[in-house]
Amino acid sequence: MDDRALTELRGLAARDAELADRRAEIGRRDAEIAAIRRRVEEIEAALAAQPAERRSREAEVDEARAELDRRRDELAHAERVLEEAQTDDERERERRAVDRALDHIAVAQARLDRAEAALVELERETVDLPHELEELEERARRLPGTPEPAGALVEWASRAHAEAFVAAGQVDTERERIIREANELASMLLGEPTYGSTPAQALARVEAYWVSPPGQVSESR
Repeated sequence: MDDRALTELRGLAARDAELADRRAEIGRRDAEIAAIRRRVEEIEAALAAQPAERRSREAEVDEARAELDRRRDELAHAERVLEEAQTDDERERERRAVDRALDHIAVAQARLDRAEAALVELERETVDLPHELEELEERARRLPGTPEPAGALVEWASRAHAEAFVAAGQVDTERERIIREANELASMLLGEPTYGSTPAQALARVEAYWVSPPGQVSESR
């Protein structure tokens, strides 16, 4: 049993575990960068579309108000006709006309309420979205391992993602080297190939073969 080889294998397994943690952290950071960018793009698109959207919603409010006015005129007319009805049949017919006019008013009022609510929501977004952009910039500033946000957040996200991509590649390259070395050592110690194993798996096989339960190297191997 080569104690130095086993010690080196343990060191490789420990180093691979550290790199795995670093790789996971880079992945989480890159996911956060992507989330920030995605939301920034959504906000910027919404802000760019607001002038046209405002015109559309204001037009909808105007149309809804005009419709409500027409329906109220219809009700007034139906009520006048009802007052002038001479027979029971005429009164019954005109009462139904009044009921229909009331239903039409309710529908028109609901349409106006929705249109006005949509316009209020747009006005709220006009105030809230720029504030959210400021919050996203602060969120980006607090993100460790990324460049300082300067200028457009989308450009910052591109730079930060590029740096994360490079860092992840460096970690992956080092892990590949460690995995290769660990399998070479484990294969030497076991006398059989372990290729395809992680350093931790390779170490576990070696220790199961060479090391007794108390942690001592078995003399009988």
